[in-house]
Amino acid sequence: MAGARGGIVSIARRRSARAFNRGLGRLETALGDGSERPLAQAPVFIVGAPRSGSTLLYQLMVERFDVAYLSNLHCRLHGAPALVERAVRALPAPGSAFTSRYGNTDGARAPSECLQYWYRFFRRSPQHVPLAAADPARLRALRASLRALGRAARRPLVLKNLVSSLRLEPLGATLPEAVFVVATRDPLDNARSILAARRDIHGDYSRWWSVEPPAIAELRALPPEAQAVEQIRHVEDLIRAGCDRLGPERFLRVRYEDLCDDPRGTLETIAALAERNGFSLAPRQEVPERFERGGGRSIDPELDALLVDYLHQPASR
Repeated sequence: MAGARGGIVSIARRRSARAFNRGLGRLETALGDGSERPLAQAPVFIVGAPRSGSTLLYQLMVERFDVAYLSNLHCRLHGAPALVERAVRALPAPGSAFTSRYGNTDGARAPSECLQYWYRFFRRSPQHVPLAAADPARLRALRASLRALGRAARRPLVLKNLVSSLRLEPLGATLPEAVFVVATRDPLDNARSILAARRDIHGDYSRWWSVEPPAIAELRALPPEAQAVEQIRHVEDLIRAGCDRLGPERFLRVRYEDLCDDPRGTLETIAALAERNGFSLAPRQEVPERFERGGGRSIDPELDALLVDYLHQPASR
């Protein structure tokens, strides 16, 4: 009986938190400025396929540069993260242990993908949102929210949410000040890591995990090794298309292998991207000289052999 009561209380708290954040979101939108006036603080989006090294890249950018970002604490008040930013901006920035579990980080001020925040502005499903399918009112609300966050932070924003890879056109059109850093990784290691994540999270290599490209229904019908490879390829295709439409000057590709071997040099290329687009990423503190590369995680030998064979076949698209 006590367990049942505890479960009911937990559900009630979650519902109350969701309602509170919905109210905050409506208030932020009503009071915000979603106009086309230039943003004082430009956003930097980290995009890419799952298991491409994007979380390490996110942590390194937050550690190296004097930037604002959505932390786990901001996500608790995702209806108005600028309120949290005003409370924490004067506090010393926490150091990073550069650890995570499938994109999730520990600590209130650790960087977060904050799915709940992005669901305020984009539909949950299907995840791919071309410009024509985006809600103009919600896009204005997004611009107003990021303007408020930038004003509160008084520094550029770094934002990582891999589903943003499927929303590049509306993001780029709504936020012409934004630039995009694309995390990439050796395809074999990337696919192995996706399959290992499926096994660890779902206990099943065949069960889909993470970003859902437009062809998700067809991809689900493929065997696991093909699903993992095609998930990466489809996300990469969408990013290339977004780059073509928004302009290559706004994009920078960062290889996981380069990030591990030379994080300091890689971060300098990101700072140069910002400079080319009219804003600066001021240095905050130094980062480690290198990281050990993850090998892509081991998977069942039979599945690994199928994965290698599939990767060596010509792409079907």
